[in-house]
Order: sequence, then C-alpha cells, then structure tokens
Amino acid sequence: MSLEFKSKSPDGAFEIKVDAWEARNTLWVESPIICDTKSGETLFQFASEMWSLDKIDWLADALAQLALRKYPGNHSPTQLIVVIDCRNRTAEFKSHQALSLQELEKVMERQLIWL
Repeated sequence: MSLEFKSKSPDGAFEIKVDAWEARNTLWVESPIICDTKSGETLFQFASEMWSLDKIDWLADALAQLALRKYPGNHSPTQLIVVIDCRNRTAEFKSHQALSLQELEKVMERQLIWL
C-alpha cells in the first residue's frame, strides 16, 4: 500500500490520505483513510478499496465533508456526501446523524442503485 497525503484539518490534528490505484488506463481510485496525526491511529478506512474520494472540505477543525463515489461508478446517485466528525468518531450521512464510523460503509452501500 502506497499512501498519498491529501489534506490536513485546519488545526492539524487530523489528516486524510488516499490509497490510490489505477483501475483502468488513467482512471484512478483514491480510497480515503482518515488518521489522528498525534497518535497515528487510523480513525476510518473503507473495507472496500472501491470507494474513491472526489473532494474534501473541512467544515471545522474536526469536521471533514467528503464527496465519494464507488468504482466502477455505474450507480445512482453518482456521488455521495458524508460529514465525518473526527473527534467524536461519528458520521452524518443523509438522515443518519451520529452514525458510528463502523456502520457508515454499510449505510452508504444501501443508498446505491446500480445501473
């Protein structure tokens, strides 16, 4: 696994890296990993390497909004937006608030309609 740095929280306490792999010629999947910079602990990582990070917006020191898609991308909606609370180890996705990070991937999977 070769991790590439993508973004650090405004206060520097958290960072997002990606494990990037080339799915097809020039099509890269960048699977996100969120870490605590002080302890080095991985706070969140998808079980499936097919999730890809499109965009990161830090809403606050510990709140990261991620725009994600799942390879090969033939699903609706094409992109899912989730807010990760790094400090509390929870996520907000659609109507699910304070969702545990362990539950997040399963809940997101249920939202995808494969075409």
